[in-house]
Amino acid sequence: MFLFKQQPGRTITIDGEEYLFFSGYSYLGMSYVPAFIQLVKEGIDKYGVVFPSSRISNTRLSLYRDFENYLARFTGMDDSISFSSGYLSGQVAAAYLSSHPYLFVSPEAHPAVTPAGFNTDKSFVAWKDSMLDFVHKEKPGEIAIIADSVNTGKGKINDFSFLTEVPASVKIICLVDDSHGIGILGLKGEGIRSRLPQQENIEYILSCSLSKAFHLEGGFIACSSARVADIKQQHAYTGSTAIIPAFMHSFLQAEKLYQLQREKLLNNINSLAEKIKGLPYVNHHCLPIFVLHDSLTEDVFRPYKIAISSFGYPNPDYDKNNRVVLSALHTEEDISVVANCIRKLY
Repeated sequence: MFLFKQQPGRTITIDGEEYLFFSGYSYLGMSYVPAFIQLVKEGIDKYGVVFPSSRISNTRLSLYRDFENYLARFTGMDDSISFSSGYLSGQVAAAYLSSHPYLFVSPEAHPAVTPAGFNTDKSFVAWKDSMLDFVHKEKPGEIAIIADSVNTGKGKINDFSFLTEVPASVKIICLVDDSHGIGILGLKGEGIRSRLPQQENIEYILSCSLSKAFHLEGGFIACSSARVADIKQQHAYTGSTAIIPAFMHSFLQAEKLYQLQREKLLNNINSLAEKIKGLPYVNHHCLPIFVLHDSLTEDVFRPYKIAISSFGYPNPDYDKNNRVVLSALHTEEDISVVANCIRKLY
């Protein structure tokens, strides 16, 4: 375990020594982009630190409407609804589908979108095959599916082409947690949406955290306007404190900054992939996550002054998952250092 007393960037100081930092989920490195920090400060000056009011109050801040309209356009969905955290948005979305009589939850879905009682040891492929077998045999009129867009533990983007194998007579409501895809995947960082099969019998609900790429504490659900209207009736929406207005302000003004950082990140991903080509690691194109061998824990990188991501998740007693996680902040020299280290350790 590494303990430190400041926000990590491309490096971190541990016990007075500087380490290269290849962990965390601040993919675009926005906390070290001065123009972005200035936007957050502007937002605080204009809107204050928090907006402690119910979303259904008779006195409302129009910024929320502008923010949610933008998110809907950005993800290519009809409408969206925001929450104070990605975890809360995931829980609300999952609860919305939890009573469906034919609900299939991926075994690798994030805990935020996994209703109680749906944990399983099946692999994604085995779960998918079992679901398709049930649908073809039982022929239900409608099914609901919950899955992640990205499996961060395995460094892979999940393939949703299996949805096309469901008979067209069966309606599919598919909730996708895109917390690790939004801001990274797609031509403009719009996330998994462009990779999802588009058919008349498939309806998508997206749940996203804003913290992973966009470096903002908050989350949102994007879906049809009718479902947004239903979700707005839930107490998790009406009774919870909303996302901080300053974050929405900075998000709406930072489109070009995000795009610039995303280009830097993609260059770093391609660079590391090229430098360690041929080694037994797992990395899906466009993802800043490189999964290493079980033996390459944090301890073997420590002598090289490199901090990687190495812990059991979502339960701490699971076997350690060892990953090099890149950000847009890393330099070409940083990439060379960690690549040479990986080659030496393998």
